Amino acid sequence: MNLESLRTAFVEQAEADAAWRRLEVEAECEKLLWAARAAASRLVEQGRREGRLTADQESARRRGAAQRRAREAQLGARGALYQELRELARAEALQLRSHPAYGALLDRLVGAAKARLGAEAEIEIDPPDAGGVFARSGRRSVDYTLPALAERAIGDLGREVEQLWR
Repeated sequence: MNLESLRTAFVEQAEADAAWRRLEVEAECEKLLWAARAAASRLVEQGRREGRLTADQESARRRGAAQRRAREAQLGARGALYQELRELARAEALQLRSHPAYGALLDRLVGAAKARLGAEAEIEIDPPDAGGVFARSGRRSVDYTLPALAERAIGDLGREVEQLWR
């Protein structure tokens, strides 16, 4: 065998080996690219899921905060309306002092105070800025002043006052 044919055989073998190795490397690169794309796809999907979860949690947190603020505003408005009702009732009750039947009302309140505390009770009739009757006997007392009676009347309304909110 001559040297030239040996060299040609080595070159052909080297080229064949190189071509084969190139194919192996390309196949390995293709495999790595496919794995990288699949991993990237999984990461993107995981990121989307986590993003949706985070967005849902944030949305729920904001919705809850908004509902709390709305409830606080509603309760504040109800409180203001209830306070306005109380003030109006007190003012209207004090107007009873100018009514012609006020004297008869005072007589009935004095009678109720004596019935509750006894005939020896100290009775203040038509106290300034309050009207009505205030009575005491020892450590016991009754407050039948007009503002107190208005407050009790509102308190006695109970659930009926809730109809104001509806």
